[in-house]
Amino acid sequence: MKKLLVLVSLVCIMLGMGCVAASQLLTYANIDQDAVDYAVVAGVADVNDYNSWWPNIVMVERLEKDVDAGHNVIQLHLEQLIQKDNLTYSIHKDVVANDKAVSLQREKLLFGETGLLSMGLSMMGFGSLTGLLGLMRKRPGDITAPEMETALASATGKTSAELSAKEKQFFQLVNGIKVFMNNYKNSTDNKDIVVMKALKDAMNAKQDADTQAAVAVIKKTS
Repeated sequence: MKKLLVLVSLVCIMLGMGCVAASQLLTYANIDQDAVDYAVVAGVADVNDYNSWWPNIVMVERLEKDVDAGHNVIQLHLEQLIQKDNLTYSIHKDVVANDKAVSLQREKLLFGETGLLSMGLSMMGFGSLTGLLGLMRKRPGDITAPEMETALASATGKTSAELSAKEKQFFQLVNGIKVFMNNYKNSTDNKDIVVMKALKDAMNAKQDADTQAAVAVIKKTS
């Protein structure tokens, strides 16, 4: 009689809970630990939520929802990272573009058709040698003394031994301006451009119109 009462009581309890709910609680289900870690790292679940001696269907369904929620959280975080990276990239891109523009402007002031080097050559009487500026623009690094002497010999028809003192001064001028350019090429301060422009204007004032026109023509053919 006692056993019968216990059995009836269990049946009543199961009917009160619903057969489906009871079966899901009693049915064993595998809980994937990697999925639990995924939800925990995303911050949508606690590791203790799935620490049970009898994992069941109810628990695995809850884990399924937590994995979905974790995915949404992680995707939102990734979108925020992308937006942050786009902003950082835009800032760096603008800085690099400005540095490039400054460097190109500095190069033009030094080696352009009316640049400091062209005017220096004309003032020293070496207008016919401004074609050598093409060599300086095309070859990286400093030009060594032997290379410059060879270039001068080719332009003047003289050997290195026959170069005059004035042509030696030309090499010293070119090398000095080259060193000057190298000292400022990595500068982030635009003040040096203002200084070079002022020097250029001062040298330009010493040239007449014919000299300036001759320098421009020679530069175009270099």
